[in-house]
Formats: sequence, structure tokens, C-alpha cells
Amino acid sequence: MEHGSLNTAARHPPAGDSHSTSGKQNRMDDAPACDFHKLFDRSPAGIYVVQAERIRYANPVLGQLLVRDCAALADASLLSFIHPADRPDVEQQRRQQLQKSASCRLRARIVRGDGSFKAVELMEALVDDDALTGQPDGPVLVGVMMDGTDHHQADLKIQERLNFERLLADLSAGFVNLPCEQIASRIDTSLKLLVEFLGNDRSTFVEFGSDEDQVQISHSYAVPGCPPFPIGPFAVAKLPWFINEFRSGNSVFMRNIPEDLPDSAIEERERCLREGIQSNVTVPLRAGGELLGGLTFAFIRKRCDWSREVLSRLSLIGEVFAHALLRRRNEYLLRKTMEENLRLRQQLEQDNLYLREQVVLKHSHGRIIGQSDAITQVLADIERVATTDAPVLLSGETGTGKELLAQTIHELSLRKGRPMIVVNCASLPATLIESELFGRAAGAYTGAVSAQTGRFELADGSTLFLDEIGEFPLELQAKLLRVLQDGRFERLGTAQTISVDVRIIAATNRDLEAATRDNLFRPDLYHRLNVFPIQVPPLRERRDDIPLLTWAFVEALGKRMGKSIKCIPRKAMQQLQDYDWPGNIRELSNAVERAMILADGDTLHIEPPAGSHSGPTANKTLKQVEREQILHVLEETGWRIRGKGGAAERLDIKPTTLEARMARQGIQRPGR
Repeated sequence: MEHGSLNTAARHPPAGDSHSTSGKQNRMDDAPACDFHKLFDRSPAGIYVVQAERIRYANPVLGQLLVRDCAALADASLLSFIHPADRPDVEQQRRQQLQKSASCRLRARIVRGDGSFKAVELMEALVDDDALTGQPDGPVLVGVMMDGTDHHQADLKIQERLNFERLLADLSAGFVNLPCEQIASRIDTSLKLLVEFLGNDRSTFVEFGSDEDQVQISHSYAVPGCPPFPIGPFAVAKLPWFINEFRSGNSVFMRNIPEDLPDSAIEERERCLREGIQSNVTVPLRAGGELLGGLTFAFIRKRCDWSREVLSRLSLIGEVFAHALLRRRNEYLLRKTMEENLRLRQQLEQDNLYLREQVVLKHSHGRIIGQSDAITQVLADIERVATTDAPVLLSGETGTGKELLAQTIHELSLRKGRPMIVVNCASLPATLIESELFGRAAGAYTGAVSAQTGRFELADGSTLFLDEIGEFPLELQAKLLRVLQDGRFERLGTAQTISVDVRIIAATNRDLEAATRDNLFRPDLYHRLNVFPIQVPPLRERRDDIPLLTWAFVEALGKRMGKSIKCIPRKAMQQLQDYDWPGNIRELSNAVERAMILADGDTLHIEPPAGSHSGPTANKTLKQVEREQILHVLEETGWRIRGKGGAAERLDIKPTTLEARMARQGIQRPGR
């Protein structure tokens, strides 16, 4: 057997019948068979002949491809050298293609003699020569085997590119129409997919903000066994070269750390050595012409082996994340703008309501002087409750005008057709207050010569104003409660029950809630009277109203005294506003009347009562003095806290400090 010859029958076609003398055979006989043998042996491609699934001939190049001796290939199965994973596919393709035509073309991997795999391309054809196809062992298959490494590598690159395109499409689709609240979770999921696909150890999402001294680490994923990057603010000073590099919009690729780091990257080199980082890649996140952050890929277990082509594809992934981040920022900004618009609209509605209340109050309460927020809020509450029959409890210091406010409630109610009945509970002796309120029969007690109609009967269908209700005798409070509950009572000296329809307005300068705790006032009566409480502000909380009140008293007294006052010195008016007025409006009225009596020209020289600098605050706690001072300055500045000329500047404290003290003192802007 000669070199490369496994079967001389395959090399020298056997003699046959008359078919062997055909024209084709005659033409092949023109050249000796050994010439074809030599030609195949010198071919640059592997050539083989297969019959009955066994190799009958193999040239030297085939042995080189298989890394085997040609003699060892004798009668071996060609399929035995095909990679087991590719073998079924090769058999199926060969069968399908040979059924359609006399040739086929295949790609597969072979198992070489040294145990390695190699990609090859096979081209096979059935020999249709009658002398060969009619042999007992079956048809002859001639094949050519060529190195397919280049084709295989090209296929791998194509497949890799397709896989990357699929990953990019999946990442992009994951962010489409995603609610803003779910973008953060999607970024976490996407980082995990990236690390698993690219084969690195950790990926971190860095966001830039307005602070030049720090960045925000918002997301990080690491494979098991590798620590993720800490989430939260991260100081630039910890990695100054690295952060400033990609903050400038540059990609960072360090395949070999620390050799690839510049000498100035001291902090970066120390951190990489400490954490065992061998390679690092960073891609800037840029969208809408704005640099939003960076996406980093760290290699800890091995060094980065990515090609430049892979690095160029990472910029596409960066664009996906950047657009998702930009959309989230824009949606947050839009949502914040809409919330601010809503807040401003609500504030505008409140301001409009407040202004409407001011206009109504200005034209409906001519006898009540004042435009401050405190008195305006009181008048607004009066208008709300006036048209109902609910009991009203007016609380406030002496001289604040509670009776005038009660008269205003009555005049705005449906009972205004009848006069309001007034009872001062403090001015009546305890022995007479019962008969004054409920009436008596003749002879009810010694000295009761005639019958008397009580104030409740007089107020039937109208309003009864009980001033100084805190002085009402404790033993009579149960009877008063009964009248308030069911509108029935009995006169003194008779068992006849009288029913009345009376609306009650009570006033007091005492703390009734404290009186109930001291058993000086019945809790059930207090709660019955306190259906709609109104706190009447003292004059020191209405300092802006003092000039208006002063001029109103001047005009009224001037008409009565026949005097015309045209001027009040500014200093005098400022002194009036600085005074605390413990007697409230009544004390101010007395001070104006005294000054009017002394006036001998058209200028009114008016001063606060003597001893005003020590009297009002002598018995006050530090907390009360602080509260009054804050309220005074807030009234003067129109409740403006911040800015030039604001209350904080006037009090020489920070706005936040003033707001904290206002919250502690329970100070709120009236009407807001």
C-alpha cells in the first residue's frame, strides 16, 4: 500500500462490463490513475473517499487537519471525527442535501488527535460513475475538508453581535412606557443582566447633581462574592482623577490596574489595590445635550479581555440608561412643577377668599373698626355662625368689644327683627339673677309684690346675650342648662312650664375650661355653650388697627365736643401702637377722650396712660412677653417672615428660628 492509499480499488477503478468503456471512462483512461493519486496527495485541502460510511482514502492534509496518521484512518468512520454535538446535524444535513442533488456543503467541528477542536468546512459529492456506484459496498462519496476557523470566527462575531443587539433591544424595551416610579427597579435589573452578559464582576450607576463636591451612587450590582459599591452620596475627593475624568465626558478604560493609572491618581490606585480591582471601564451617560452621570464596569476576579469593538458598543448601552435617567428627571421636575402650581392655585383661591371676606366685612360692619388679620378672622367666623341658631361663646379680655360682636351676630341673624336682650351676670346679685332670667310670680318670695317677666321670655324669638357667664351662680347652672337643651323653664313661685325659642350668645373673660376642672363651672353647661367658640383678640394683637380706632374715637368725640382734630403726631401714634393696652379698646377710648378734653387746637397730643412701660408686663411670664413681641412684629410686617424688612430681620434672628418659636408658641397667621 502506497502512502495515502487505503484501498487500491478506490484508487484504480475495477474492471466492469461494457459500461466501463463509455466515453467518460475512456477520457479518464487517457491519464493514469496514479496521476490523480499524486494530485490528491499534493492538494492543499484535505481529500477523502468514503464508501459504506468508512474512509477508503485520505490525503496527507486530511491527516494534518485531524492530527492523526493517515494509516490510522483506514476504515475509520468519518463521523467519528465529527464533534458529538455537531454529529446529528451533519448527518441530517448530508441526507437532506444529497437527496436533492449529488453534492452537499457542511460546516462542523472535528475532534483532533491532540484533543482539540477545530472548525472545518466539508464539501462532498456522490461519484456517479457507473463503475464506482455499482460496487458491492455501495456508492462512493468523495469529500474535501478545509480549515473553517476564519468562517467560524466570523460566525461567532455575527452571533455575538446578534446577542448584543438582542440585549440592547431588551434593555430599551424594558424602559419604554415604564412608570417613573419603576425606573429605579428596572435599572437594578438591567445592571444584573449586563454583568451576566458581559462577564465582569460589578457594575455601578453614578449620577451627577448640582453639587461639585460629590456625586450620587444610585445603583450597583455585583456577582456573588464581590461587594457592591455603597449606595448614596460619594465625595469627589475620594476618587478625584477618576470622577473628574468621566465628569468631563471622557470614557475611561484601564485594562491593567495600577499600571494604566496616571501618577496623579493616588487615591484611585490605593482604592483599587485595597479592593482588588484589576480592570475598570466607565462610559459617560449623556442625553439631551447634558452629561447626567456614568456607568462603570469593574473586574475583580480577572482582568478585562474586552475588545475595542465591545467598548464601542457600551456607549449604546449608556445611551439607553441616559435617556431613562433623563426621562425620570423630567417627570420628577414636571410633577414637582404641577404640585407647585397646585399649591399656588390653592393659595390664590385662599387669598381670593380672604380678599372677598375683607370686602364683605368692610361693607357689612361699619361699627367695628379694624382691618387686621386678627379682627378680620373674627368677623369672618361671626358671619359663618350668624345665620344659624347655634350657641356662641365669645372669649376674650375685658374691653375687647365682646358685646358689640354679639350685637353684630344678632343683626346678621334671622332674629334681627326683634331686639337682642342683654344680661350682665356679674352685675346681678345671686339672689336676684334667677328671677331676672326666668321671671317670678307675685309673692314668690318676700318683697315680690308683683309678677315679673324674665329675660328668657322677653328674648323669645330673639337673642339673649349672657355677658360674664363665668360669674353665673353654680347652683343655677343646672336650670340654665335645661333651658339651653329643651327651651323650657318655670317661673319662681309657680309650677307652670314655659317654652321659649331663644338663641344664646355668651361672653366671658375667664378660662371656663379651667373653671370646670376647679368645679366652679359645670362641664355639661360649658360644652353646651361652647358649640361655636370665638376668641376675641386683645388690642395688643391688633396694633395695626390702633390708628383706625384712634381716629374713629376722635371723630365721634369731636362731634360731641364740637372740636375738629386734623393731626395726630406720628410719634404719638407710634407710642399708642407700642403700648400693650391691658384695658384694650375701652382703655384706648378713655385715653383719646382725655386727650380730646385737653386739646385746644387741631392737633391732638395723646399719650398712653401713665406707667405704661412697667405696668402691662409686670406680671407676665417670659413666654407671654415673647409671644406678644413676635405677634407685634408680625403684625407690623404684614406677617412676612423672610427677606429684607421681614419679621426675622426686625427681631434679629434667623427665619428658621422664628418659625420654630412661632410653632412652639402656637402662633399661626389668621385666616390661613
